[in-house]
Amino acid sequence: MRKQQPPHTSARKVRSSSERSLAPTGHTVVGDDMAPGHRASVPSSRLGEETRPARASEGWDPMVPLIRPPGRGEAVSPRATKLKAHSLIDKVYDGKNLFRAWRKVRANKGAHGLDRVTIQMFEADLETHLREIQRKLQEHRFEPQPVRRVYIPKPADPNKRRPIGIPVVADRIVQQAIVRVVEPLFDDKMSPRSYGFRKGRKAHDAVATLIEDAKQGFRVVVDADIASFYDSLDHEVVMSRVRARIADGRVLDLIEAFLKAGISEHNVITVPTEGTPQGGVISPWLSNLVLDDLDKALERRGFRHVRYADDFVVVCRSREEAHKALAYVKEILGTLKLSLHETKTRVSDFREGFEFLGFHFRHHRVGLRAKSIERFKDRVRGLTRRQQGRNVKAVLEDLNPVIRGWANYVGVAEVTGLFCGLDGWIRMRLRAFKFKRRNHNDNWRLPTRRLTNWGLLSLQGCRPELRLSYVSSSYLVRARSAP
Repeated sequence: MRKQQPPHTSARKVRSSSERSLAPTGHTVVGDDMAPGHRASVPSSRLGEETRPARASEGWDPMVPLIRPPGRGEAVSPRATKLKAHSLIDKVYDGKNLFRAWRKVRANKGAHGLDRVTIQMFEADLETHLREIQRKLQEHRFEPQPVRRVYIPKPADPNKRRPIGIPVVADRIVQQAIVRVVEPLFDDKMSPRSYGFRKGRKAHDAVATLIEDAKQGFRVVVDADIASFYDSLDHEVVMSRVRARIADGRVLDLIEAFLKAGISEHNVITVPTEGTPQGGVISPWLSNLVLDDLDKALERRGFRHVRYADDFVVVCRSREEAHKALAYVKEILGTLKLSLHETKTRVSDFREGFEFLGFHFRHHRVGLRAKSIERFKDRVRGLTRRQQGRNVKAVLEDLNPVIRGWANYVGVAEVTGLFCGLDGWIRMRLRAFKFKRRNHNDNWRLPTRRLTNWGLLSLQGCRPELRLSYVSSSYLVRARSAP
């Protein structure tokens, strides 16, 4: 005689699309703030009624999440083998995952997409928008919208501009939800020499690794630049890397749909045959998947390298070895349907000097690129223009985050003298803004102490405690007298 199963373990029945978001008796939901493994059953009196989250101060109470489909497990964590991950789509549209993806998108801010819906407008009716996204994903009806193409100055050359694609808010949330689910499946297999857009890794770690290599005698550098990297990514190359670990066809379809989403420019929509727009949440992850082939190939040949996204250097002991490494890099990139920018790729060393991730390396010194300093000064000039109808305190609200962010990033280099000079220059700009003129006699009218009392931050005061060092046995050392 067949033993009767409890309601929550009974076989799943086919339901209509309108019933998929409902919670029948015995269906379990997990709150965003519940402990792992804690489950709460939906009362039978609510059968056939859609669970509506209560409003919270931030727009939606995650304690009453969107309903997850019954009978599905938690996130897939395949063993350290070549096993593929199945049944991932329900993890993507899980209510908790969508809400956390939304919070990440909101924290990143960003401009509106083609539909002109801003972050604030989306948040005003957050519950409705997230439920609509979930239903479309459940019913396999979600279609990415074209990205809005804009141009911004290139960091290396402000006179040139590079295109970025801005997705609509809903597409950003879905991309973030996908990355949250699938990225852990790949990350543990990626090269330890890859630092860009990976959890727990940052640009400072990449620079510190480069310094450690230099200490061990790897002082000849292949300074490489991939030509039009994001615009040249081959879609089939990208998808073949994704399929290597993912077997869920619906997730694969979503990723491919984002790759092939149109690009809107001057009211004309074009469908790309290659490339992934810079500005999308999913683009950095896809770029890491492709360039991981380069990482592994260099490691198999015994070459040392450091990569941050598409910016990388190969370090060698001699120029002969460096030229061999350069030839091998070209060969591997060719298999990925990519190429190097010939005029920007060169073999250099620490005596001649080279630049990497905004820092300038020469001899035993880690300084800053001149262009990095000039970009910072341009931002300060823009915020302290005299022709503004604001007071100094209002300007400081916008200026302080710029000071703090730049100091946190470049402050690990040897910049003590530079920061002291720039701090004085910033105070001079604020005095000129206050009195609509530039006069050294204004120093006593608006002394440094008053600016500090008003909240002005200093570059020197915002420097991190850690410093990049060639002389210490550890590549990152704590400053002796941290400001």
